Amino acid sequence: MTSLHNKILTSYGLSKAALVIFVAVVIADLHYLQTHIVEGEAVNNLYVASQTIRRDEKNLFLYHSEHDLEQLRLQLDKANKALTEGKRAFNAVADSGEFGQIEQVLRAYEQQIDLYANAPEAARAAKQEKIRDIGHELSRLAQDVSQRQRVILSETTRVAAQTLIVASATVILIGLISALFMVRRVVRPLAQLENQLDQLAEGNVQKLALPSNDKEIQSFVFHFNSMLGQLRDQQNQLRRHERAAALGVLVSGVAHELNNPLSNISTSVQLLLEDDGTTREDLRKQWLSHIDGETERARRIVKRLLDTVRQPTQQMQVLGAAQLVRAAVLLIHRQLPPDLFLHIEDISDGKLLVDRDRMQQVFINLIRNAACAGAKNIWVTGEETTWGESRPENTNNCAGDAAGISRFKNVMLMRIDDDGPGIPPDHLTKIFDPFFTTQSGGEGTGLGLYLVEEIVNEHRGCIAVENRPEGGARFSIWLPLEQTSQPEQEAS
Repeated sequence: MTSLHNKILTSYGLSKAALVIFVAVVIADLHYLQTHIVEGEAVNNLYVASQTIRRDEKNLFLYHSEHDLEQLRLQLDKANKALTEGKRAFNAVADSGEFGQIEQVLRAYEQQIDLYANAPEAARAAKQEKIRDIGHELSRLAQDVSQRQRVILSETTRVAAQTLIVASATVILIGLISALFMVRRVVRPLAQLENQLDQLAEGNVQKLALPSNDKEIQSFVFHFNSMLGQLRDQQNQLRRHERAAALGVLVSGVAHELNNPLSNISTSVQLLLEDDGTTREDLRKQWLSHIDGETERARRIVKRLLDTVRQPTQQMQVLGAAQLVRAAVLLIHRQLPPDLFLHIEDISDGKLLVDRDRMQQVFINLIRNAACAGAKNIWVTGEETTWGESRPENTNNCAGDAAGISRFKNVMLMRIDDDGPGIPPDHLTKIFDPFFTTQSGGEGTGLGLYLVEEIVNEHRGCIAVENRPEGGARFSIWLPLEQTSQPEQEAS
C-alpha cells in the first residue's frame, strides 16, 4: 500500500539526489577545465620562453655581453622546465615525433650556445647564423603548439559550458517532475478531500470517497466516515427521543382537542336526555347531527394521531409522478370549495418508488391546507432535475432527509403553490413541528404537515416551505427518481 510519507520522501530524495549529482558534475567540470588550463600554461610558458630566447639572442649577438649570455641560458632552462612539466599537454597537442623534434631543437640550440660561449671572439661570428636558424625553428615549433593548445582550450571551455547547461537543465527538469509528482500524488488528493468536505458541509454528499490509495488518506477517510456514521446514529437516536417527547406533547394536545368535540357531544346528549317529547323534530335532528359531526371530528383526530405514531408496513411500487398527483386530486376534489381552482400543470411523469396511499396523503394534506388558508388558486407542478441545481438557498426551512436526497444524481421536484395569505415568517421554521397550528377555534390539530414531513422522510426525500414573492405559500418536495434509487456512492 502506498503512503503520503513514502511519496514525500521519494520526491525529497529525488530532489536531493539531483542536487548532489549537479554539484558533482560542476566539481568534475571545473576540475577538467582547471587541468586543461594548467596544461595550457605549460605550453604558453614554452612559447613565451622561445620568444624571449630570440630577443636575448639578438642582444647577445649585438652587444656580446656576458649578462645577455646568462639571460639566454636562463630562458633555455625555463623552456626545458616548461617542456618537462607540460609533457602531457604537448602529447595531447602534438604527436610524439613533434614533441621529440622540439626536444632535439632545444638541445641543439643549447649545444650551439655552449659552443658559441667557448669559442674565441673571431670564431663566434661564424656560429651566429646557425644559432639563428635553430632559434627560428624552435620559435616556429613553439608557436604552432601554442596555437593548437589555444584551440583545444577554447573547445574545452565550450564543452564545460555545455555540460553545465545540460546539468542545470536536468536539475530543473527533475525539480519540475518532483513538483508535478507532489501536486498529482499529494496535493491533488488533499484538495479533493477539501472539496468533499465542503460538499459534505453543504449537504451535497453523504460520506467521503477515497481520492487515492495512500494509507494515511484511507485511514483518515475511514475514521471520518465512521465518525459520520456514529453522528448519524446519535442524531437518529436524538430524533427518536425528540419524537417521543413530541409524542407526549402531541397526546396532551390531542386530549385537549378531543375535549372540544366530547364536550359538544355531551351537551347535545344532555339536551336529548332532558327532552320530554315537546321538542321540535327538526331541533332533535340538529342535535343528533351535531353529535354525529363531533364524533366524526374526534375520529379524525384519533386517526391522525395513529398515522403519526405508528409505523405502517410500506407497500412500495413504481408510479409516475403525474399519475400519483392525479389520483390524489380525485380523492380530494369533492372536498374543495367550489370557487377554488386547482391547476395541474407541467408535471413530468418521472418514475418514483413510493407507497401510493402514503404519498397521496402528502398531496391531499398540502392541497387541503392551502384551501383552508383561503387560497383561490392552487398550482401543482413537477420536473426532473438535480439536487445541486434546485436545492433551496435557505435550508433552515427544509425538513426531511436533505443529506440523503443529495446523494442521488437525479430527483423529482414537486411544487404546490397557492395564492393565499402565506405563512408568517416566524412560523416557517415551526411549520412541520407536531401539534403546531395557526388555525383557531379547534379547527386544526397541528398533525397534517408533521405527517407530510414524516412521509417524505420515509421516502428518502425532503420538503421545504417558503412564501412566494407574488403572494401565497410554496411547498417544494424532492424525491429520488426510481432509475437512480441507489445513491451515487453506493452504486459506485
